[in-house]
Amino acid sequence: MHRRDLVSLSALSLAALTLGVGCPDEPSRPAGGVAATTATAAAPTAPAAKPSAAPAASQAPQATAQAAAPAAPEGKGTIKGVVKFTGKPVEMKVPTARKDAPVCQDKEVVYNAVVVNDGKLKDTFVRIAVGGVPGSWKAPDAHAVVDQKDCMYEPRIQGVVSDQQVDIKNSDRTLHNVHTYKGAETLFNQAQPRGADPLTKTWKDGIIKLTCDIHPWMRGFVVVTDHPFFAVSGDDGAFAIEKVPAGKYKLEAWHPRYGLKTADVSVVDDKPAQVTFTYAGTEPEPAENKDELKGLW
Repeated sequence: MHRRDLVSLSALSLAALTLGVGCPDEPSRPAGGVAATTATAAAPTAPAAKPSAAPAASQAPQATAQAAAPAAPEGKGTIKGVVKFTGKPVEMKVPTARKDAPVCQDKEVVYNAVVVNDGKLKDTFVRIAVGGVPGSWKAPDAHAVVDQKDCMYEPRIQGVVSDQQVDIKNSDRTLHNVHTYKGAETLFNQAQPRGADPLTKTWKDGIIKLTCDIHPWMRGFVVVTDHPFFAVSGDDGAFAIEKVPAGKYKLEAWHPRYGLKTADVSVVDDKPAQVTFTYAGTEPEPAENKDELKGLW
C-alpha cells in the first residue's frame, strides 16, 4: 500500500470556499469546546499500572517508535473477553442542535457516546499494548473506512495498523468539515461537500479524534497501533482478538468516555485466554476527549 493523502480538485476548491463562509445548506457552527484498573484475566487480576507508550497527560494508548524487528510470527492464540459496566450510564438523547441543522434535522438520531446493554459496554477499544508483540507488521492493503452518515461518524471507533490507509467518506446530502486532532494538535481541517471523493489519510500512531466544525456533536475515533492485535467491543460488550502468538501480554482497554484500563494475559495456542474489563461509570474523561457531552442537550 502506498501512502496517500489526496483530495479531489473539486473537493479542494469547494473546501477553500466553504471553510471561511460555511455551507449554503448548513450554517457554520463552532465546535464545542486513569482510572484504577479493574480488569480480570485468566492470569491473576492485573494491578493498576500505566500503559506502555501512554502519554503522561491521560494514560491513553498511544504508539511509540519500534526498533527494526524480525518478521511477525504466525499466531494461533485467541483473546476473548467482555467489557462490563456496573454503574448508572449517562442517558443518551438526540443532540438539541440537530433540529436546527438542515438535512441533519430529518432524523432524530440518539447520541452514542455511552451505549450499555444489560450491563455490557459497547465501543471499547481493546488491544495488546504498543510494542508488546515481537515482530514487525506491514499495514494491510485493505483500507479502513470512516463514513459521515446521518450526521454521525460511523463507526464511532475503530483500530488501524500504522500507515494503513483510512478513507473518510461523506454519505450525507450536506457539507461536513472533517477536523481531526491528535491530543490538542490539529492534524488537518478540511471541508468535504456532498458527493465529494473520500479524503485519504494515514497515521503512524496515536488516538485520532474526528470532529465537525459545522455539526459539533459529531465525533469519531481511529486508534493507530503498530500491530493488528486489537478489537472493539460490540453491542453485547464482547470482543475477540485472534491469531495471537503465544506469550504473556499487557492488554489495554480504552473507552472515549471512561478512559483506560489494563490487564495481564497469558496466551497459548490451544485454549482462548479470557479477560474481563469493568467500568463503574465514575472514571474521569480521558484528556483526548474532554467535555464531549457538554451542551449537547
